[in-house]
Amino acid sequence: MRRRWTKMLASVVLVVMVPCALAQTGPARSGVTMGPKGGSPARPDEEKVPAQNLAEIVALRMSQLEEDLRLQPGQMPAWNAYQERVQRLLEDRRRTVREANTATTGPQRLDALADGARNRLTAVEDVVDAGKALYAVLTPEQRNVADRRLALPLAALTTQEVSRASR
Repeated sequence: MRRRWTKMLASVVLVVMVPCALAQTGPARSGVTMGPKGGSPARPDEEKVPAQNLAEIVALRMSQLEEDLRLQPGQMPAWNAYQERVQRLLEDRRRTVREANTATTGPQRLDALADGARNRLTAVEDVVDAGKALYAVLTPEQRNVADRRLALPLAALTTQEVSRASR
C-alpha cells in the first residue's frame, strides 16, 4: 500500500514538474529546437530526447525497477538513496540547460556548460556509489534483475546507449 502511495506521489510530482520544464524549455517544433534566446535552429541530433520525456523515461524506469526488485523494508534506505541521487542528476541536467540558455555571451554559455558537466560528473559518481550500495544489499534473485536494469536510469540521463536486450 505504501509503495502505491509513493508511486502515486511520484506521478503527481512529475505531472506538476513537466509543465514547469516545458515553460523553461519552450515548446518543441517538429523535431527542430531553437537555439538559446530563439536564435538559429539547433541541430535535431543535439537533443535526442526532450527534457520532459527524459524525466518521464527515468521515472518509469525507476518505478519499474523498484517494482521488479520487490524490495524488503531493510533495503528501502539504500533504494531511497539511489532514487534520490538519480533525481538530483536529473535536476542538474535541467539546471545546466537553464543556466546555459540564460547566459548572454558565447564564453558565458561555454562556462555554464563546463560547470554543468563538472556538476554532472559528481552527480553521476554519487549515483554510481548509491547504486553499488543498493546492489550490495540485494538478494541473488534481485541482483539478476539489477544486473539487467540498475544502470538504465543513469544511462538515460547520461545519453549512453544501452543494449535493447537488457531492457
